[in-house]
Amino acid sequence: MNKKENQRTRLTKMLFKDGLIALLQKKTIYQISVTELCEAAELNRSTFYKYYNNVRDVLTELEQETLQRSKQCMQEIAIGEEAFQIEPLYRLLCHMQNNCEIYKLLLNNSVDDSFPSDMIQETIEFLRNTAKSLNIKENDTSDYRFQYLISGCISVVQNWINSEMKESPMEISKLIYHTSVAVLKSTIDK
Repeated sequence: MNKKENQRTRLTKMLFKDGLIALLQKKTIYQISVTELCEAAELNRSTFYKYYNNVRDVLTELEQETLQRSKQCMQEIAIGEEAFQIEPLYRLLCHMQNNCEIYKLLLNNSVDDSFPSDMIQETIEFLRNTAKSLNIKENDTSDYRFQYLISGCISVVQNWINSEMKESPMEISKLIYHTSVAVLKSTIDK
């Protein structure tokens, strides 16, 4: 019985998130009411308030799930052979391609400025660990270099998503990977 409740809860929350995504394509988060979201999700207000306090909570949960998926892909990147490093990035870009509307909304800052910032912070921590394992010494400007690298990578992904993903996820993965490695290696002994 508990399993069915969990499935119902997941389905209900998914309907609210899908409704929010549809509404965010037409207006900002601040213009969306609970009533409007309930109508879009075809659920009632009491169901909404069972899980959320306001519309912003739905967005926050969507952002956290998206960040968690990104983080999982980054954690799977292993130092070593290129193929093992590109594969998780490739899977992340495939996930982005399959969920392009969500990423478009969250990355283009039209919804919330905190999502790209949180994504950058997660990635900087990953890069810091990667640099250590590649024996790249950090210095006073390391944070700036990491920030530069990640902002560039996010910009590449934004442009890819906004230009209807003309290149394959593998092409973008290789571009990001090779550029990142070149930037990280340029920091050695500097």
